[in-house]
Amino acid sequence: MDAPGAAIVLVGQNPTPALLASSTLPVERLFLVCSDGTSPVAHRVVDAVHRLHDDRSARALSVGPDPHDPRAVTAVLERIRRELDGRPWYLDYTGGTKIMSVVAALHHERSLPPGSRGLRRYLDPHGAPSREDPGPDLSTLAAIHGAHWAERRDPEPVRIYLRGGEDALREAYPRLPEGEVNGISAEGRVLSHLRRLTRGRDDTEVLGSRRIVDPYRPGGSIADFDVLFRHRHRVLCVEVKSRAEDVVARAGWTVAKARRVFGGAARILFVYAGPPVDDLRERLTAYNPALSARNVHVWHLDTFLARMTTFEALRRAFLPESPPRPRETTDPEDPRTPSTPPAPRPRHPAPEEGPLLVTPLGGSRLGALTALHAHRPSRALVLPSRQSLRTKVREAAARTLYAVEHPGAEAPDDSTLRSEGYRDRVRLAADPVDGFDPAAVTRSVGAWIDRERDGDRPVVVDFTTGTKAMSLGLAEAARGAGACATYQLARERAVVCLEHGRRELRGRARPDWSLVLSGYEPLDGALRDVVRGPALDQVDVELLDLAARSLIEASSTECRVWWDPSLADGQAFLTARERPGLALAFDDRVVGLAAPGWRRRRTPEGPLRAVSPGGWAQSVFAATTHLAVRCDVAGTLLALTRPGRDVTRAGELVDWIAQGPTGETANEGIRFGDPHRPMVVEVDPAAPPALLGTDVGGL
Repeated sequence: MDAPGAAIVLVGQNPTPALLASSTLPVERLFLVCSDGTSPVAHRVVDAVHRLHDDRSARALSVGPDPHDPRAVTAVLERIRRELDGRPWYLDYTGGTKIMSVVAALHHERSLPPGSRGLRRYLDPHGAPSREDPGPDLSTLAAIHGAHWAERRDPEPVRIYLRGGEDALREAYPRLPEGEVNGISAEGRVLSHLRRLTRGRDDTEVLGSRRIVDPYRPGGSIADFDVLFRHRHRVLCVEVKSRAEDVVARAGWTVAKARRVFGGAARILFVYAGPPVDDLRERLTAYNPALSARNVHVWHLDTFLARMTTFEALRRAFLPESPPRPRETTDPEDPRTPSTPPAPRPRHPAPEEGPLLVTPLGGSRLGALTALHAHRPSRALVLPSRQSLRTKVREAAARTLYAVEHPGAEAPDDSTLRSEGYRDRVRLAADPVDGFDPAAVTRSVGAWIDRERDGDRPVVVDFTTGTKAMSLGLAEAARGAGACATYQLARERAVVCLEHGRRELRGRARPDWSLVLSGYEPLDGALRDVVRGPALDQVDVELLDLAARSLIEASSTECRVWWDPSLADGQAFLTARERPGLALAFDDRVVGLAAPGWRRRRTPEGPLRAVSPGGWAQSVFAATTHLAVRCDVAGTLLALTRPGRDVTRAGELVDWIAQGPTGETANEGIRFGDPHRPMVVEVDPAAPPALLGTDVGGL
């Protein structure tokens, strides 16, 4: 087989994998396949490729408005295949939706001769796609995310400090307040130290302070970074603070802006001067549990300068690389897919046929539960990965299956599930698979299907949840068994079968929300009846109760209300603003309600401090992520606030981080399908907005 001269690169919301693939694959022609929604992202990558590489051409091709349409994806891939006139091509399926990735991988397998698996790849965000490629510079990484520097050089005070130290800074700015002198000096020490450690490396870059152009206010900046350190494609955003307490106050917003400008693989380092605080890392986690030690580092300035004495020490501490994973085998005898797989069934199995079902268990357990409702199997295998949460999954799955077959009945107890055989119909694989190893997934699923299949019973393999590599392994197992590979569309309440197309679901799932909404408890009554004292300053309980009451009254279906019990905890209430205070479950969908206050305490008895628009926006995004991890596309968040002078700017910051017009989305009404895009809603208690009169149950 000839060496490929072209590559198909799938593009999703995160442009970094597409740029890395486009820069490191040894080809001259690049086809960036996207949807209409991600077309702007793809075109930014195309522009970057042409700017960085004069030896390759790139163009973007859209599959249309629906990235979950297998036929539309296949049509674009076929167009490219014909254009290549039988010549082989690389495929990078890191980006795009799961359906785009699975369809593209299977199309690649069908179109090329055996031994072509090595031409497919999936990038680990914490690995190195190429040891030879130095990676794109920081300006390019920001630009493909739609962010641009307001200026391209270090600020003058920092330049003066780097040339002559603190004395030169004081001489140039004799009236500069002492606090600012200390801050600039600390920033200059960190910057000069990093440049000294990385001098002479073409795969590494260190920049001083950079401001990001404000897309809403000409001439302004929407975010800034003190120091930026890049090694290949990975970025460490360094914030230098002259006081320890500033670390806690700024942490959330720093993470939000770093991920917006450089993507999810960005890491954060806080370096602070002044007296050392032994438990500052613990304080940060207590303040916001989402700020894990893996992604957010906290070091005292003196300790940082003393211990980070080599480049390798720096890289290992802050940008460690994942261990290399084995490449997909090129062995034509690979057992994952038979040389002649059985023919697919002529039609998709109906629920009354009692198919066998395989469904993975991902970060959100909801997809596995709704798969049972969608396919109504006679027996099911829930396949966990080493990365997924398994607690109580089998019981919840059996309860979901019971509810499907006994609509309107009371929830069964454990003895009923056992005596009527529901627990036996749901199996949880004893050995978790590696979620990044498609071959292991294929082998495990194929062995179970072979054991359990009786006669001509149909088989459905649902790949809605889990990693993309898991999804590919599941789809290959389905192909090898003549089964249907499916993906659930929660927003449309439909299922897409790769072989037979889309079909509407019958009825609505009522999953066990107690398993999905971990950390929440049922609430009968108003939130104000269970929340007291200083917690009332952290979140606006009145707005939460008003919104919940309005949405429940407007709904045509039953609503279960869940609340965050940390609001009633004497210590944990301090972080409650980072989570939805209420979660309203309408059948198979959840509306999260968050109302971060505009004042907050940092300790239970501490003084109230004003919250900046950036701090408020960060709390909204922390709550959005909290809900998305649990509910995925079945959840959406309303961020409630009273009208006021800071609301407009906070809304702009939320829009900017979400990379979309959340205000316009809110004007269109409550919508599902994009769990990472919250809706900012101004609520005047005397005249609540029409949005809160939405019949969510009727959507």
